[in-house]
Amino acid sequence: MKLGPLTINSPFVLAPMEEHTSLPFRQQARRHGAGLVYAERIDAEDVAARDKRALKLLGTDPSERPAVAQVSTCDPAAAAEAARVCGERGFAAVDLNCECPVKRVLGKNAGGALMGDPALIGRIVAAMVAAADIPVTVKLRSGPDDDHETASDCAKACAAAGAVGVMVHSRSVAKGYAGPAVDAVCARVKAAVDITVIASGGVRTAEDAVALLRSTGCDGVAIARGCLGNPWIFARAKALHAGSPLPAAPSRDARGRELMLLAEAEWRFYGPGLALRRLPRVACYFAKDEPWFSEFRAAVQQARDLDGMRRLVRERFR
Repeated sequence: MKLGPLTINSPFVLAPMEEHTSLPFRQQARRHGAGLVYAERIDAEDVAARDKRALKLLGTDPSERPAVAQVSTCDPAAAAEAARVCGERGFAAVDLNCECPVKRVLGKNAGGALMGDPALIGRIVAAMVAAADIPVTVKLRSGPDDDHETASDCAKACAAAGAVGVMVHSRSVAKGYAGPAVDAVCARVKAAVDITVIASGGVRTAEDAVALLRSTGCDGVAIARGCLGNPWIFARAKALHAGSPLPAAPSRDARGRELMLLAEAEWRFYGPGLALRRLPRVACYFAKDEPWFSEFRAAVQQARDLDGMRRLVRERFR
């Protein structure tokens, strides 16, 4: 898959997820075969101001590259400066979020609020392209609501402004993450533009990812919630798509090892205080299908250090 000047070695990529796609999470996804990884959404104004928290979230490392930073705003000037900063931080590309359905973001006329204004999206993208030395991409929704499908018009505006690709979540902003994704939206966007199109929405298994790629004709597929606690999905999707033998499903012991690798990496990245607060989010997805999930979740919430977490994992993941 090509994304402007970037060559991506697998069409199956890690979607941006707020509070999830930290540097350690992205590194894990790359180890397991994600062709490209997206960082979580950050307010462009904070990035432009070089806010301490924003710069921390923009931490990157050669082991995860190519990686894409993501910002949200309705202000072309803030977007332009944020795009410049993302390039300085070492990201391979920068993405404009036009899909977030969270009220706090919508209230700033950012994220999914932009899906009703393709012209404004175009102006923001043009400013980013002019300012940055790295490619610009955009994440879209199908439209503001189910009665107004604007994704193709928005994608055309992005392409005309110089974006090299778009990712399309095939639910409306109003729908959020509820209900079925409408795969045909991604197919219509792919038919409307000549830039790279990555389909997104409703992918929970490797089979889902391959089916979405084939049914839409898109260049790639972004995997979000389907990879939580399951980084193996990327390698399995790649093998399934290629007609190669599927890797063996991970053992319980392997899931425990990956859980601890991620927890330990977050401990180093965030420091003990924040990493400890994030521990239930990081750990519990790896146990979601176990009969003892509720007990495990309660125990994780009581963990006070990594040694305690290691003991818990040794007890359960064996």
